[in-house]
Amino acid sequence: MRASWSPGWGDSTVAPGGAQRNPGFSDNPTLTKPWIGRKMLPITLRHACCVVAILAGVISSKAADFTVDPVTRYIHVMYAVPADAPDTVEVYAAWSVPESGEWHPAKVWPLVSETALRMATSADWTAWHNEGRITERRAAGLIRTLVFNPYPDGQQDGRVNVQFRITITGTDGATIAEETLAIDAGNSDVIYIEDWSKVTTADAIAVDDATDARLWTWRTGQENVTFGNGLYGNAGPDVPLPPLSYPLDLKGTYALFACSAPSSGAIELRLTGDERSDSLASSRPGEEILWRWARMDRQHLVLEQPHNYTGYTTGHIDYVKLVPLSDEVATALDEQFGTETDKIVAGYFEPYSWAFSGDVTRPLQHREPLTAFAQARFSIVDIQLGRFGMKSVFETRSTDQLLHATIGDPIGAVSRPTTDNVGQMQQYTNTLDAELRYSRELGLSAHANFGASNCYPGSPLQGDFSKEHPEWMRGSTLRFEVPEVRAYALGLYREALEIGAKALSIDFCRYPETIDTVETCNTFLKDLRALADEFSPVEGQRVPILVRFPGTGVRRAELFDYATWAREAWVDYLCPSNIQGRHMNIDMTPYFHAVKGTRTTLLPATDGLSWGLPFPGPYLKRVAHLYEQGAPGVYVYQADARVLGRPEDQRTMRLLASSEAVKRRIEREATLRPVRSKGIYITTPHQIEGYNKWERIRIWTEGVPLGELEVYIDDALINRVDG
Repeated sequence: MRASWSPGWGDSTVAPGGAQRNPGFSDNPTLTKPWIGRKMLPITLRHACCVVAILAGVISSKAADFTVDPVTRYIHVMYAVPADAPDTVEVYAAWSVPESGEWHPAKVWPLVSETALRMATSADWTAWHNEGRITERRAAGLIRTLVFNPYPDGQQDGRVNVQFRITITGTDGATIAEETLAIDAGNSDVIYIEDWSKVTTADAIAVDDATDARLWTWRTGQENVTFGNGLYGNAGPDVPLPPLSYPLDLKGTYALFACSAPSSGAIELRLTGDERSDSLASSRPGEEILWRWARMDRQHLVLEQPHNYTGYTTGHIDYVKLVPLSDEVATALDEQFGTETDKIVAGYFEPYSWAFSGDVTRPLQHREPLTAFAQARFSIVDIQLGRFGMKSVFETRSTDQLLHATIGDPIGAVSRPTTDNVGQMQQYTNTLDAELRYSRELGLSAHANFGASNCYPGSPLQGDFSKEHPEWMRGSTLRFEVPEVRAYALGLYREALEIGAKALSIDFCRYPETIDTVETCNTFLKDLRALADEFSPVEGQRVPILVRFPGTGVRRAELFDYATWAREAWVDYLCPSNIQGRHMNIDMTPYFHAVKGTRTTLLPATDGLSWGLPFPGPYLKRVAHLYEQGAPGVYVYQADARVLGRPEDQRTMRLLASSEAVKRRIEREATLRPVRSKGIYITTPHQIEGYNKWERIRIWTEGVPLGELEVYIDDALINRVDG
């Protein structure tokens, strides 16, 4: 597969806009005070264009130079590609201790966006990070930038003092240009935690082949860890290892990074003042993940073993890096999220999926994921309690609960993962009651959500109602044209309201087959409105109803009469949506027209799952477009995949509540696009066996302006798109 662009697009002879992100960095602004050699420039993030001009001036007096990123402390090396260079050149980066004569491949990657780095292949990373080799395309006459991580070998006692050599060759291996510059930068204030024997409970750590499996293990001679040493721990799926606390005595704000060996395990990290932890694991050797930035006064670092659907799994950490941030840098990082929250962000949360990999035995644990939604500045948390016809995942007495083992969606090579975790949560906690209570405390509007129907016939998820009435099913779904089915569904909503729900939600995606006609759906929603009105708290207020339904072009969309729902005031939030990774850019014009002059709010659905638009670039472009059209907010399905996922995804989610923040991010991307290395990136298959017929290949072009793009497979033109 290949894509093509016009040769002249994106050509620029100016130098790039200062500092840039690391592989785990969520493209957060790091342009504040880039260090040009030894000189600091007081440049703020809003002045990216000025940065470009200033750096261009620096380079004009010297062929190659460098800056130091104040957040990552990576070194950004700018160099010139000769004007007569061919379309494709290879750039080799190496470093040497002065006067040693010994050259080593530099751990580098090209200056590209977070989107491109996330879509880069393992082969790309190996060439960049292990071999110091970057392929540059159509870069003749341009200033290019590479990002260099000197740790650990190129840094001694906190000081980077190396000769750095850049060799540019053609595809035939012939040298086109070569430059060497001296890099001298001080990182003595950066803390690297490599020695985990300093935790307060050092007796919980054994060395290498210790016989006590209940201990963490300090292993030597390991691969893909910095000094061949790392911390590991796994005493079996049923035995949790003790948490470890690393004492710190720091003041001020620090950026915290974590690094681990891929496929060796993950680590749960939190500070002693945190209510919840984050799971971190590097996906590539040497990848540092920016976990967060935080005030570190009177904080210790806590390490915990991860847990998944089979029980406790291997905990692992190579090192943690802490970079002190000036008040100006910390303020700039915070300001990227905007000063005002002017948008409604609704997010789907599936306790089933959360508990699938968890060890939930106490109601208080339900507060942890909701805290993440509050931190992401969501207005509405749409809490799924099950799908009609399956066992419910809340404290129901109207139908059967999911109390025992069940199976889930494929996880990697495991096609039918089995777990007791969800049943355990239902045995020991009241899911809905707890989450309603904690949502109120955290300022979230909690909606009690049911999926219209999927009975999961023949599986442990199937409920008694559908087993007893197979004649009321259509395929794997209940038939809402049957009055008894509608009464059953309304009975579960009534029970949720009696438990204390103040808002309701129904999801006709991903299984819209439950509806046969427009009249069937309208009848149900009219009845649901009447039920909700019975529980209206006071005169003039009412229980809001949110509906996610198939949008234009999605299967069975013609059965969902959203204009009538809005006109008759049956529903309060319309969320037209895609299904399973298709139709990601539905035209919202008809929906804006439908809600105009009504009390109904339009929240277009955006897909937070991996089959949706790649993060963060294409996803934020879609959100920005919706906001430009006047959308008062967005609905994120499945939001918990991002809000509880990678730290950079959590930061992307936090942008959505501010139209200003989203707009500024898009503008910043447009400013930096011309100075980034050119490339074409495509999404990888969602499952290990390859692309599936329901998947879409999504393309990200880097370093060139968005414009017409032609897509070829085996030299056949199969698509042409604008933008």
